[in-house]
Amino acid sequence: MSHRNRPHNKSNAQPVNPWHKNSTGSDGPNPKQSRAVATTNAGKKSSHTNAGGDSFLKQSEEKFHQAHRKHVESAKKYTQQYESSEDEDEGGSSSQDILGSVLKNYAGAGMDIGKTQEYLQNLLESRSAVCLICIGTVKRADSIWSCQSCYTFFHLLCIQRWANDSISLKRISHEQQEGYYNNMGEYVPKPALSVHWDCPKCRKEYEPVDIPRHYDCFCGKEQNPQNHLWLIPHSCGETCMKRLVPNCGHSCVLLCHPGPCPPCPQTISVSCKCGQSAKKTIRCSQRSWTCLKTCKQKRNCGIHECGEVCHSTEECPPCKSRSKQKCLCGEKTKEVNCSESRWQCGKVCGKMYACGLHQCAQGCHEGDCGECPMGMPRTCPCGKTSSVAACSEDIGTCGDTCQKFLDCREHRCSERCHPGKCGQCMEIVKKPCRCGNMTKEVACHKQLICETKCKNIRSCNKHPCNRKCCDGQCPPCDKICGKTLPCGKHKCTSMCHQGPCYPCNQKATVEIKQLPHPQCEVKVPVTCIGGHEKSLWPCYNSKPTSCGRECGRALRCGVHTCPKQCHVVKNLNSTEEEPKCQSCTAGCVIPRPNGCIHPCKRPCHPPPCNPCQAPTKTTCHCGLTQIFYKCHEFYSNDKSEDELKLFREQVLSCGQKCIKNFPCGHRCNSTCHSGDCPNPESCNKKVKITCECRTRKMEVNCNAARMKSKLLECDDNCEKAKHNRNQERNDKERIQREHEEAENQRALEEYEKKFGPKKYRERKRAQVEETKETDYLLYALVSGGILMVAVVVYFVLAN
Repeated sequence: MSHRNRPHNKSNAQPVNPWHKNSTGSDGPNPKQSRAVATTNAGKKSSHTNAGGDSFLKQSEEKFHQAHRKHVESAKKYTQQYESSEDEDEGGSSSQDILGSVLKNYAGAGMDIGKTQEYLQNLLESRSAVCLICIGTVKRADSIWSCQSCYTFFHLLCIQRWANDSISLKRISHEQQEGYYNNMGEYVPKPALSVHWDCPKCRKEYEPVDIPRHYDCFCGKEQNPQNHLWLIPHSCGETCMKRLVPNCGHSCVLLCHPGPCPPCPQTISVSCKCGQSAKKTIRCSQRSWTCLKTCKQKRNCGIHECGEVCHSTEECPPCKSRSKQKCLCGEKTKEVNCSESRWQCGKVCGKMYACGLHQCAQGCHEGDCGECPMGMPRTCPCGKTSSVAACSEDIGTCGDTCQKFLDCREHRCSERCHPGKCGQCMEIVKKPCRCGNMTKEVACHKQLICETKCKNIRSCNKHPCNRKCCDGQCPPCDKICGKTLPCGKHKCTSMCHQGPCYPCNQKATVEIKQLPHPQCEVKVPVTCIGGHEKSLWPCYNSKPTSCGRECGRALRCGVHTCPKQCHVVKNLNSTEEEPKCQSCTAGCVIPRPNGCIHPCKRPCHPPPCNPCQAPTKTTCHCGLTQIFYKCHEFYSNDKSEDELKLFREQVLSCGQKCIKNFPCGHRCNSTCHSGDCPNPESCNKKVKITCECRTRKMEVNCNAARMKSKLLECDDNCEKAKHNRNQERNDKERIQREHEEAENQRALEEYEKKFGPKKYRERKRAQVEETKETDYLLYALVSGGILMVAVVVYFVLAN
């Protein structure tokens, strides 16, 4: 609630606390007087002391209750006035009436104005907006500025301060930048100064001249618009009249309003996109319409018609028809798309230039070959200097260092400018060998190979690699298998391999005789019932049987194979699971992603597993908020480690301000993050620094205060203030000393009055004269005792 609505009359002022009254008054107790009374009345009887204390406590309690009642009554009265002023500030006319008056001139469809209507309705129902810079409420009577892109409200003073600070920081950063020399010795100046400021929300860039200087209404017609309860806050109540976007030539017909203008509601008469149909009346925001007829426009080839559904005449697609076209040089012909009528055959031109010495080296082209490129400005071999010479003359070297990148793409050629290709890189660098077991300084162009032999088994699973400095990609085994083939006569000539050898493809003549007896003992090849191998069996016993091997067919899970012994199958050439194979009953054996501790609940299946949906709870980086996430979001094999690290950093951040403190003691400005707080040197909190005598004070940024090597230096004012303080201290000591002497004198007089010798009337002068010497001695003793008592009393009061 604005301070302008708060009451300022004296009746609402907070009542004075009776305990804070001056010591000279009669209501509040004085500490010094209490101490003096307590000291002087130390000898009174305890009964009088207790009676006085009880009366004092009752009086104090009564005054406290009286002050409490006044505070409660004042608070109730202030609360009632605060609520009534808030109702006057926020209340008034109905939000629906205001919304209806703003939209009364709009004649478009409801869906066109939906975005603007929803924006206005939310603004009126929320009754307030928040300035994102100061996080304060934007009231009806506050001066504001609205962004032209996101339409967010900001206090006028806040956005002015924001813009000026942004421009100042960018100018300071630009002044601190300096030019530098790159690795080629070229001077790179610092970039040009680009001064602009951004919207705090949408980051739209504005120029310095765009810094708001006045409080304008939303349409910009009126400065410092008045606050009317029957209008939208900060509006002037006139027609908006802003140019609509896209620019159609019409203006917004709503009353002055925040947020975007709705689409143009005006009606126009236009033909369809292809122009074949009669004109039709449509909304201006719709701009165009289609008639669903076929486009008759000629395509880019100029021969065939478009044939597509009604569209803009400038958007006809390329022609897809094919025809025979010659290349650019005219020597070859082939069938190409009409849209690709200009094509090159790839043949080198080879025509002589006008000089008669050189031939055109361009690819297939049309027209004249042009001038001889050897007669144009040419550069030296290193490309640093350029000169013009006859095409029959060669361009010599410039004498400078070549500086071209060598084949290693890391070092440059250090020879003088030379024709042809640069030599090998002879720079001595540290390089690892191919297997990574050693590092050595060698020439950059050489490959380092150590003497370590690879002991990995090759693909045959029998012989070791034995290659020197192997990079892990062992070559296939180069030995001959040499096993006897199933025929029993020939050897396998393939390279060393796994599994059974191929069937013998040598032709053999076998004579089969039909005799009544005995049984035929000729061995014939027989395939096992599982199709694993062919064995030679006597002819009389040549029937398929089980070979005893494991079936080995791939099961439906895609991971395991059938563990049963060779059994009957339907298709011997297939390697897939058959009905008689043993089905897989194992659980999932695929390794879980690194970090996931939850098992896969699916039965054995081919990879990949479904993403782990197990919920996991942890705390954010600052430890204040609990974060819930699913396991697969943190541990996934589909993302790189950098992507996972970035994602975890974002998820584990609660978005609130970091609770850690910089080393200087101030709170971190960043949002919740991991590790140490970034940029501790950028702390810009205001701290006070003083001179040695603490007279001069100055507010500076924390970073600047830490960089200062000493405090502020004292000046003449410090010396004057120091002299004044010494003078005041001496005056106070003198006054206190005089006061103490007066108190001691008064205490001594009271003591003498109470305990000194009593005065008697003189009876006989003769007796006084006789006892004069005795009285002098007694008076001296009494005076000494009184002085000692006074000293003791002084020390007691002083402590």
